[in-house]
Amino acid sequence: MATLEEITQLISGLALQLKAQPPTEECEQSSSLDLSIAKLTQSLNLDDDDDGASTSRVLDTALSLMCFKAPQVFDSVLEYSVKTIASVLSSSVGCKVFRLGKEEVLRVGSSISRRDCFDLIDVVGGDTLSDLEERGVPSLLLLHALLRAAVSAPSCRYLDPSMVVLDADLSARRSIAASKLVSHLPVELSSVNDKVPLRLLLWFLDPLILKRDISEMLQETMNRPFLSLPKELHERKDWHSILICLVLSPAMFTATRALLHDWFLLTGLRSILQLLIDLVSVVLDVISIPTRWGISMELGSKLPFSSAYYPYNNVWLRSLAGPISSEGLLQIVNWITDFKQPGPSINPSAAKVAFLDHKSLWSLAISFPSWFYFASVLVFADKSFKEVLYLEGTVGENAAVRYLAWILNPFDKTRQDLLSGNLIKLARHWTSKQVVSSVQETRTLGLKRRLKKPKVDDISKEGFTFGNQHGCQAISLWLQEYQNTAYECDFDPQVSMFFRWIPLGIFTGWCSSDINESGCEFLLHYAATGTMLHSVRRNEGFAMKDAIAGASLVFNLTDIVDRMSESLFETVGIADSYICKVKSRTARYLIKCVQRLTQPDACEVAGVQTLLDLVSRLEKWRTRGQEVALIEAELENAIHVLKSKFSST
Repeated sequence: MATLEEITQLISGLALQLKAQPPTEECEQSSSLDLSIAKLTQSLNLDDDDDGASTSRVLDTALSLMCFKAPQVFDSVLEYSVKTIASVLSSSVGCKVFRLGKEEVLRVGSSISRRDCFDLIDVVGGDTLSDLEERGVPSLLLLHALLRAAVSAPSCRYLDPSMVVLDADLSARRSIAASKLVSHLPVELSSVNDKVPLRLLLWFLDPLILKRDISEMLQETMNRPFLSLPKELHERKDWHSILICLVLSPAMFTATRALLHDWFLLTGLRSILQLLIDLVSVVLDVISIPTRWGISMELGSKLPFSSAYYPYNNVWLRSLAGPISSEGLLQIVNWITDFKQPGPSINPSAAKVAFLDHKSLWSLAISFPSWFYFASVLVFADKSFKEVLYLEGTVGENAAVRYLAWILNPFDKTRQDLLSGNLIKLARHWTSKQVVSSVQETRTLGLKRRLKKPKVDDISKEGFTFGNQHGCQAISLWLQEYQNTAYECDFDPQVSMFFRWIPLGIFTGWCSSDINESGCEFLLHYAATGTMLHSVRRNEGFAMKDAIAGASLVFNLTDIVDRMSESLFETVGIADSYICKVKSRTARYLIKCVQRLTQPDACEVAGVQTLLDLVSRLEKWRTRGQEVALIEAELENAIHVLKSKFSST
């Protein structure tokens, strides 16, 4: 292994070469071919008192005759100097057995101490890397070797076989060293000879860089509420690089989940939870099908198993990440029931750590929201929908309310039981209202038979049509009872977005047309904002922030329903029909939100980038499943208005 002094000498030599001015091509072009031949002839007739300079002239002239330019030779010298330094640094990393007193010690890592590595970074991270990049000489090899040596460097120094000195308090120098190198990090994924990517090495050197990268990603997703994160992670070079590094390192992915989870617990912001959900989904997708994300089969074969990303029972991960089914939900609920939970007398802080931190089962469950929405569907599903899902009796309903109650309050068994019972009562109350309305309408029409409920895949050519049983008034009265349940269980329904999302199962699960347009808008607005929409007016009834929140809810709900339908239904036709019906129920509310965002002040308040993202999401939403004939013209007009704003801007 090379010594620090030898490596320093090599770097100093490289720095001197970089400071030297290379010969220019203009000077070379001034020399004619005849002059070159004359010099070659003269140099071959060596005199006895020649000092050796003629040998150099022979080489220069020969290179000139072979069309090698002096700058090319100079750059080649620089390139091989870089390769030499990188090889020496790489040779410093390895395993070595040595004696420490009477004992044998195995040292794994770099023979250069961490403090000395930081000294090398101070030299190289200054002008040397910048000069190499300016000269067009590849610097990634040197950067990779420096980072690898620094990451694997021990935190102690062996002054002699009997004396070990611990290098304490190097965190400040570590951050300074990392900051000098991070500016040289390429935007795209960068690795040397299929080794560890540079960004990942920087994360290991200084975890604050990982925090900075995730913070910047979160900030952009918050500023762009209609951003499609999977699309950005696939197409955007810097984010794609972050994604691949998270895939390659379960430790860093776990640290990222912990970071986002803690931020979510502190703020309760939906945007943080959405980023966490999307990252989990995309990372598992990359592991499952790496070629879909542009990863070679060779690199894909080196990806760790998905179970390495979670410190939980593998059965939990397979169940939550697997297909949605009533049997799967029942199994998950059985695990929750068997899991030992503290009573109300436990210290709240201890309960939060045990049941809410990033290592908890609850943190894993909220990363897979399809189960939450599926449970909400089962609570309010009618008989025809349960027949499609092959559900019998109240097994699905009881398991669903137990799961929802656990998500809302994972550490208080008493509150879970209270909330479960109330949810069952509210669900039956709603169903009884539906039955009464149907009976009254049947008597009014003078019919002697019950109204026939349409099947899941029964959609007319004109599209989905709404009934008249339940509108704003019925939904408002029911939601008031629903909110009283929240207060009885000691939590604020406006703060708990999980609580606000449960009623979405009323119309995502029903296959009939028992809710009219205004009733659907009322439910969606409550789920998006936590407030009652007392009057459904045109554009003037929506604040800008409510319009953004409402449209975002519709897009996310459609994505989740799309993933659910892949598991729930036997045929693609039934699944597309189900998605179409959900889109039909959300269409009018989406159009009103979008129309608010087409107003003259939208560019100034929401921003041009937000509207660009909105157009992209609208076009994707329109082509998902079957078209919604009811709003096709209005949707096309809204997209046209938004695009015209961009051209004028």
